[in-house]
Amino acid sequence: MSQQVAQSILTVAQLNRFIKFQIESDPNFKSCLVSGEISNFKYHTSGHMYFTLKDETSRIRAVMFQGRNRFLKFRPEDGMKVLCQGSVGVFERDGQYQLYIDTMQPDGLGDLYIAFEQLRDRLQSEGLFAEGRKKSLPSYPKRIGVVTSPTGAVIRDICTTIQRRFPLAQVILSPALVQGPEAAPTLVSALSRLETMNPAVDVIIIGRGGGSLEELWPFNEESVVRAVANCPIPIISAVGHETDVTLCDFAADIRAATPTAAAELAVPDKQELQEWLDEVLFRSRQIVRRKVVDSRRTLLQLATRPVLSRPESLVDRRRQAVDYLENLLSRNISRPLQRADKQWQILRDRLQKVMPQKRIADEKTELLHLEQKVGQLAERKLHRLNIEIERLTSSLVALNPMAVLQRGYSILRREDGKVITKKDDLPIGSYGQVQLADGSIRVRREDDWVDEQIRLDI
Repeated sequence: MSQQVAQSILTVAQLNRFIKFQIESDPNFKSCLVSGEISNFKYHTSGHMYFTLKDETSRIRAVMFQGRNRFLKFRPEDGMKVLCQGSVGVFERDGQYQLYIDTMQPDGLGDLYIAFEQLRDRLQSEGLFAEGRKKSLPSYPKRIGVVTSPTGAVIRDICTTIQRRFPLAQVILSPALVQGPEAAPTLVSALSRLETMNPAVDVIIIGRGGGSLEELWPFNEESVVRAVANCPIPIISAVGHETDVTLCDFAADIRAATPTAAAELAVPDKQELQEWLDEVLFRSRQIVRRKVVDSRRTLLQLATRPVLSRPESLVDRRRQAVDYLENLLSRNISRPLQRADKQWQILRDRLQKVMPQKRIADEKTELLHLEQKVGQLAERKLHRLNIEIERLTSSLVALNPMAVLQRGYSILRREDGKVITKKDDLPIGSYGQVQLADGSIRVRREDDWVDEQIRLDI
């Protein structure tokens, strides 16, 4: 019994290996198609994808290695419902079974549609579709580049439309594949050839005929969309029919519903140009005709004027006016000169008669006499003023009250400063101030003297 028990004892590794063998050898687990919702999604730096597939009641761990997930057209996200095909295996180290996924597609919407929306949102967030990046189309292009298949109906429709509308334009075909997994690189190369072409093209049309989303997918590839957006030459996108929408339509400068419509947008219509030129020519002729009529009328009016019919008469009148002005100028110049000369002679004669040297000497003598007289008058006036000042000084000294105080007198005032001239001005018991020659003292009235003299208690 103990030997049987010893033979049935397994290590953890042996048990996990046994379970793995049992699961992986079962054909039911080799190719499973499982539907579920993604959660705990992790895109490892190694390129592997790790996540959990779950439904309302259960969950299972899943892994999709880099060699498998690089073929996905979309990026898995948490909450996305997917349909996965793969095999069930056991990870021996952790003793966990998990689903090893080979292929994956969205459950409900197609994987291409999911990839379309994801790439559109990402490029739009980068500003690749912003209106500020759009370039205007040239009005009269001379060289038009076309990126499409060289054997399809698209290039024929474009050439026919351009030849019909604007035969002066030259169509330059840059061939590329427009369908299949190898189409995207050829589209990028075709655009690059047109960008570097010399002489340069004025506008580029990129397009193909209608088809399914899978057939139009090369025009949704990120490399193609970025090449269209970054092209320095204006681009018209004409991919599919009017109901077909690709990311190239968003990246291009303008979208056309069909390749034929793209050709019509690229070039003007020669018939419309001819009508416009005819209208311009007609208006120009009318303007020139009116100008000629107005000029002829003006010329006739000028021809009837005397100055043009008899120009010599104008010259004669001007010559006569010049002669008159010449005579007038001569008289106005000679007469003042003559008067000035005569006046100068008169003044010279007068000057000689008055002998200015003698007059100057007399005036000097008179001036000296006046100076002496003024000096004498000033001295007398100053003497009288000194005498008057001395007299006024004596009077002021005599009237100075301080001089009276020097002789023994005093001045009695009340405390408010008023001078006391009567005894009633200072009531009994009141204080007063006596001003003497060398200062003042304070006094108080006690009573009257019999002889009615005021008694002061000093």
